[in-house]
Amino acid sequence: MEINDGSGAVDPWALLLEADWSRVEHCCPDTAPATPVILAGLLDDSEDIQRTAVDDLGQVVTHQNSIYGATAPAARFVIAILGHPRTMTLGVYGHEERRRPVRAALLEWLGDLADDATYDEDGPGEPDDVAAVHAILPLIYEAARPYLFDANLLVREAAVHAVAMTLAAPELAVHIPKVVPLVRSTLSTSDYRGYRYLAKRCLVTWGAEPGPLPDPRISGPEPVDHPWAGGYSDDPPF
Repeated sequence: MEINDGSGAVDPWALLLEADWSRVEHCCPDTAPATPVILAGLLDDSEDIQRTAVDDLGQVVTHQNSIYGATAPAARFVIAILGHPRTMTLGVYGHEERRRPVRAALLEWLGDLADDATYDEDGPGEPDDVAAVHAILPLIYEAARPYLFDANLLVREAAVHAVAMTLAAPELAVHIPKVVPLVRSTLSTSDYRGYRYLAKRCLVTWGAEPGPLPDPRISGPEPVDHPWAGGYSDDPPF
């Protein structure tokens, strides 16, 4: 099976075999042998296994917003499978309470990874590991682009999030003007308060007028265990 990730046809299973998962650093060393099993589980026929794989993905290679040696090769696999039909399985993934496709959860994960890698100059990890993630930011951008106008709102929101988070890379900043309207129309109006916050952060960073954003109290509170429960200040800095 070959899937186009925006840079050409890629066989995701070949990517699993290329990486020496026992030699690259993970959050927890004893999880290294299980990484390819977790990644393969993202396409499993069992919805329970898929859901567990989505949750385990963040714990193993991006735990607490950190970047490891295993992060970039895992992200390449995720990029390569975005177009697979199994990524449209509906379920509750991560901190979300809404049922959404696996594809939306994976796009969100890629966007969060891009944000982690570019949030400050050094990045949350060893320089070589962070550099490896920086190198695939164009792949994340291209892989998310086909879903910017997806019929599924949750996929569409996650795609805009993923694209927007890559634009901190100097080589991708040229795309900011055409992404601004998408951030305004999709993330600024999202029911998800985290996306509304990110929309404002992006627009302020890009020098674009953020405009009025929905009052987070109107659409109801986030779950109490949500990492963004309690909200953010409406004023910069962010």
